[in-house]
Amino acid sequence: MQFRELSASELVEGFALLTTLRTELTSDQFDAFITSQYPKDYRPIGAYQRGELQIYAGVSIRENLELGRHLIVDDFVTYGGYEHLSREMIDYLVDYAKMYKCQSILVWGKQQGLKLNDLEGFRPKRDGFIKTF
Repeated sequence: MQFRELSASELVEGFALLTTLRTELTSDQFDAFITSQYPKDYRPIGAYQRGELQIYAGVSIRENLELGRHLIVDDFVTYGGYEHLSREMIDYLVDYAKMYKCQSILVWGKQQGLKLNDLEGFRPKRDGFIKTF
């Protein structure tokens, strides 16, 4: 399994997977959002197996008085049959958050293919789950 931020040429694959979660999302909306939000406010991250995108996570790094610097998982989606790899992606996102000096990771957006046992070490927080480091 290989994890990385999606390059400009990989965004088409990311959009295709993301629309299985956000069915109302159009290509134009996605393109406009990525253009205005990447990389400062939103980063598309993929998990690849045998060169094929299997998991997409849209994340953002924020900072506030309550949580300090933290990573938010806004979108998380897997192709059917690849849900068993979700925990590996969450582990990568935890490492990604630490690499960017975050103090916690918050999973609260829309998800598909993510189970509660994939969130080992997380605790409930309002509308999602948080893990502090």
